[in-house]
Amino acid sequence: MSSSGEDSLVAAGFDALAARVAILDTSGTIVYTNESWESFGDEQGLARSAGGVGSNYLAVCEASDDPDATETARGIRAIAAGDSESFRLEYPCHTPGEDGWYLLDARPYDHGGERFVLVMHVDITERKLLERRTQEQADRMESFATLLSHDLRNPLSVALAHTEMLELDDGVDLGDDGDENPLRASLERMESIIDEALLLTTIDAVEETELLALSRAVETAWTTVRTDGASVDVVDDVAIRADPSLLAHLFENLFRNAVEHSSTSPDSRTRQDAVEHAGDGLHIEIGALESTAADGDRDDEAAKAVEGGTRPTDWSGEAADYDGFYVEDDGPGIPPDERERVFESGYSSAGGSGFGLAIVSDVVDAHGWSIRVTSGRNGGARFEVRGVTVVDR
Repeated sequence: MSSSGEDSLVAAGFDALAARVAILDTSGTIVYTNESWESFGDEQGLARSAGGVGSNYLAVCEASDDPDATETARGIRAIAAGDSESFRLEYPCHTPGEDGWYLLDARPYDHGGERFVLVMHVDITERKLLERRTQEQADRMESFATLLSHDLRNPLSVALAHTEMLELDDGVDLGDDGDENPLRASLERMESIIDEALLLTTIDAVEETELLALSRAVETAWTTVRTDGASVDVVDDVAIRADPSLLAHLFENLFRNAVEHSSTSPDSRTRQDAVEHAGDGLHIEIGALESTAADGDRDDEAAKAVEGGTRPTDWSGEAADYDGFYVEDDGPGIPPDERERVFESGYSSAGGSGFGLAIVSDVVDAHGWSIRVTSGRNGGARFEVRGVTVVDR
């Protein structure tokens, strides 16, 4: 291909770019612009002397009272002088009709024994608008968290305190149903919902983990849950790496989910069996999940764990052939058509807050794990969490 043909091909390629492109010599004079650059100048009503070929881009920038333009001139002069290899700047470029942002990217190159500077203006408006919406959502969540933790929790605490006083007054009928005071139960339920909603707004990505015995983590979480005669069993003596507090929330909510769905499904096979056997309650089992990787991959993963410092030095066991754990119950289970929705915030088929499994999902995401729900061996629900560092004790 001839030199003129090559130049034509390169020019056509630059013209195909949505980014505005100009090439400057070391003095700042524009020696080339692509179609997007020229079209933008025409749309803005700019004279050729203010940004066309032959005009001095640096002189225009330095004549402006915009600090971004002044900074741009300094950055490009440093490139032209050989003192810098790149310059990048994000800046707003709003019009009466809409807001816009651009990324200026400048870098040098040599051609024919001369130095030139390639300047590109890339439209990043879509990203900036997304960042703005994300920040607005974060601000709303922070306001929501403040509302939950102070504006609602404080009067609720006062209501609970007054309820306790009323319970001590023999002359007040609170409509007790057996051993449970409906008023207290309702207020405590409200308190639980506030706690769960607040937790949902504050779960962040986990940066540091600890090595935790699976059995101890389960035992700790089990003591905080109203079990209604259910039992729990950890069948594998392993340890996992996790954030202790978040792991406790994960187990607590999985346990509550199992117990609540068991108690609201009296027609299930397992609940009928429980009645017939007078005392047989829900059973929950926790164990390690075997790795799905090939043996060679397991060895590689173990080696990387040692090199990366994720393998603890105070445990004598070898890296286990596991990559996660399961939580399985013998309750009524979760229908296949609901298994994707159960992790959605607010979704509940048992009359709960709908936050419990959403919290579980957020805890899993915060650790970089994955979770799925399937059927247990006895027809109950089985939650499988993978991507977890598991170590034999």
